[in-house]
Amino acid sequence: MLVSYDVDVLRSGMKVGRDVLDMDGKVILKKNTTLNADLIQKLIGQNVFSVYIDEDAEEESAISEDHLLDTDYLEHYKKSVDKLQGLYYKVSSGLELDTRDLDFILAEENISDLCDGARAITQIHNMTRDGDYTVHHAVNVGILAGIVGRWIGFKKDQINELVTAGMLSEIGKVKVPKEILNKKGKLEPEEFDQIKRHVDYGYDMLKVSPIKNQTAVLSGVLHHHERCDGTGYPNHLKGDQISDYGKIIAILDIYDAMAANRSYAKRNSPFDIFKVLYDDVLRGKLDTRFGILFMRNLRRSLNGNWVGLDNGQRAKIVYIDEARVTAQPVVQTTKNEFIDLNKKTDIKIEALLTAREV
Repeated sequence: MLVSYDVDVLRSGMKVGRDVLDMDGKVILKKNTTLNADLIQKLIGQNVFSVYIDEDAEEESAISEDHLLDTDYLEHYKKSVDKLQGLYYKVSSGLELDTRDLDFILAEENISDLCDGARAITQIHNMTRDGDYTVHHAVNVGILAGIVGRWIGFKKDQINELVTAGMLSEIGKVKVPKEILNKKGKLEPEEFDQIKRHVDYGYDMLKVSPIKNQTAVLSGVLHHHERCDGTGYPNHLKGDQISDYGKIIAILDIYDAMAANRSYAKRNSPFDIFKVLYDDVLRGKLDTRFGILFMRNLRRSLNGNWVGLDNGQRAKIVYIDEARVTAQPVVQTTKNEFIDLNKKTDIKIEALLTAREV
């Protein structure tokens, strides 16, 4: 069935039911074209006021990553990546850590834009990490640190410290051979030992840098691979021996690593990652207070977000059981069908969608 839609209510994923013509009668979009955010903007720019949509058509089964992203956010994000990339490069070349690059990243307006709750989470899950994965990972951990700092109720200076620790958590990797960092297969034991040394490398570089007196930052960098049960590295610290910043960044480091879309590892949805984090909390590896706080607040921030399901449908999260941090949400599809993903276990959330996508 063909239904006429005003352009301003079109959504990505709709299928065009008739050729769309401009004012001169030329075809702008052909019949059966699947709409995305860019095509909708094109229609608006061509002064098209309505489009016939084929409502019987199946929703697009594969969610294209190109139009899941928030262009404004990504532009801001890229500037921070470039700054941190420059900082890491200078340090790897034997130059002193440039605090001006950090000052840019820590500017109040930058933190406000980058650490924007569910919006930031959506971007982290969907963006392509072109270039140096290590730098992207460090930026994302820093962004998550800014979000968590607000949830905890940290003061501005503490948030900046936590963000700095997150951004610099990977700086020791500039001393690890690239062929080991970029290896796609399983690491040999001696290669993994090299990777683990990045924590000590980073700490040693920072304690003779211009931020050497920021002891909380340095502790966060040194401790972010420690685990509360003593199974972490480099010093096998336990419980209260680990700094709060180290405990927090440990959680965020795992979250972002699992959220990454890499050539050899498919990204996970937040709800898949929660299961892993919660298991580590139960086993005493991750700090209970910070782990539960992070998962509960993140789950709350995702309520109302649009998601792509692995059956090709799009749906909105309408209910999340906050009492169970591993519970799947209840979603409402674009066909007004309510699905409890705790009961309908053959359907999973595949991706988070931005406002532009829906």
